[in-house]
Amino acid sequence: MPLDGAWNAYIFREGKTRLRGPELLDELIVRLVALSDVGPQGRRTALLDLLLRAGEIECALNDEGCPQTSTIATITDALAAALVSRQALAPATLAFKARMLRVPEYVHLTSPEGFAYYALHPLDFSDLIPRLETTARIAAVVGIRSIGTSLSAVVQAALHSAGIKAERTTVRPTGHPYDRGCEFTAEQLRWIAVMLSHQADFFVVDEGPGMSGSSFLSVGDALISAGVAHANISFLGSRDPYPPSLTARDAAERWVAFRSYCTSPTLHLPRGAERFIAGGIWRADVYGEEQQWPASWLQMERLKFTSQSNDLFFKFEGHGRFGEAVRRRANAVAKGGFGPMPLRFEEGFGVYPMLRGRTCSKSDGSAAVLQRIAEYCAFRAHEFATDAPTNANLEEMLRFNVKNEFGIELPAEKFKLRVVKPIIADGRMLPHKWIDTQGVLLKVDSAIHGDDHFFPGPTDIAWDLAGTIVEWELDPNAARSFLESYFRRSGDDAQHRLPNYLLAYSIFRTAFCKMAAASMQGSEEEARLVRDYTCYRAQAQAFLETASPIATTEAVAESNARELHIA
Repeated sequence: MPLDGAWNAYIFREGKTRLRGPELLDELIVRLVALSDVGPQGRRTALLDLLLRAGEIECALNDEGCPQTSTIATITDALAAALVSRQALAPATLAFKARMLRVPEYVHLTSPEGFAYYALHPLDFSDLIPRLETTARIAAVVGIRSIGTSLSAVVQAALHSAGIKAERTTVRPTGHPYDRGCEFTAEQLRWIAVMLSHQADFFVVDEGPGMSGSSFLSVGDALISAGVAHANISFLGSRDPYPPSLTARDAAERWVAFRSYCTSPTLHLPRGAERFIAGGIWRADVYGEEQQWPASWLQMERLKFTSQSNDLFFKFEGHGRFGEAVRRRANAVAKGGFGPMPLRFEEGFGVYPMLRGRTCSKSDGSAAVLQRIAEYCAFRAHEFATDAPTNANLEEMLRFNVKNEFGIELPAEKFKLRVVKPIIADGRMLPHKWIDTQGVLLKVDSAIHGDDHFFPGPTDIAWDLAGTIVEWELDPNAARSFLESYFRRSGDDAQHRLPNYLLAYSIFRTAFCKMAAASMQGSEEEARLVRDYTCYRAQAQAFLETASPIATTEAVAESNARELHIA
């Protein structure tokens, strides 16, 4: 089945957040001071957290053109050296340096996706250094912001440990994601000239390459323009791409002109994580027969393991502050009686008891099950209320994907996604995310997806209500009963704002599965993703037809809510 426009689908939300600079700096200082009291067991985790925080602040100040960037860079470097080679660290001295900084009132942070979502450990790049083919005694390290800030400090520290003198800088390629461009500042060009005079090798460091490879390639091209030979440029990333599949301009020819290295699967795992079940492998344990497997975008799955005895489940939930937010949500869901209680958190992973029970399917949508899900949604509406900006670009996502998929223009002024109960959503209300454990229905995968790099981000509880209706394929009567159960427990009558969320949810899942199928082209997974794409598309089309003309008034919304057409 042709998937025209798959690579144009709009599914990734803006990764930048606007935070108060002084508060970020104060938190870094507090944690630096507290490091002296951290015992040997927790020291590495504390150092990693500090490195990520310092790297984020350095990246933000660099993006702002702040003249004090070099000061925070020395803090990042010291933390990287302590983490990589266990060099002695003077936390009080670093805290004093940090107090001298003057940061903007507000800064913009870009989430380092590998640390937050994809189980990339900073030390994976340190482990990569012994494999480099270099005889140079001097190395110039160029980190690609944002995540390349911390990673470049780690690579610099690892090169130092290997007896190679190293210096680093960072750059921010700009332009279209599939055709980035990179320009060095005058100061960086002078630095490159000095490094060339010392016959340095150049190492470009980033998490990727992504689907296009354009960020790496833009920096490589900029180094070539600055006089560096191809033979002296190496890309250090976390993925070994198939160059013909990269979508950047002439990527296949450009990529192979450079040396490239990728990290090995991380060795920095929690104790007992022995059996790899990510990449869809977990489905064999749950379902057995492949015909019943749910679709999965395998490259985007979180890293997962079980213990050898199959009594523990390990899932990557994020390093540093990213994991902390997920852990708070996981603990809250467990304390509310809706999910498994985490046993511990280690190396960015949540460790859970393996649930014993039956995985639900769409046919399990009884009145009792829907009542339990309604209770859970009411719980989230109260427990995970947020004051973060909601629906950022979500309406734009809706309009863009409807236009991309159906050729229909949705007028912005006539289509709104109202926010009454702003929350961090669950985002994964699919039946197989519910486990019947001896009569108690528990939700798994409840803490991660509402605030990752996909839509929706912070939004109204209507997103999860719509997700339930779409994923369980509820008929109008079942949908009304479900919404009434939610209303009784929350006091929130969501039916008037729900029709637009039904369309938004279904078109997002349409776009998601479409891009996933394109990225998995030629694999067995492609057929499953195309199957789901077709289903979501039909639902989106049905919601479009029921909402035509587009709901613009309370009366129209109420009428649509009464009909709740489910494809």
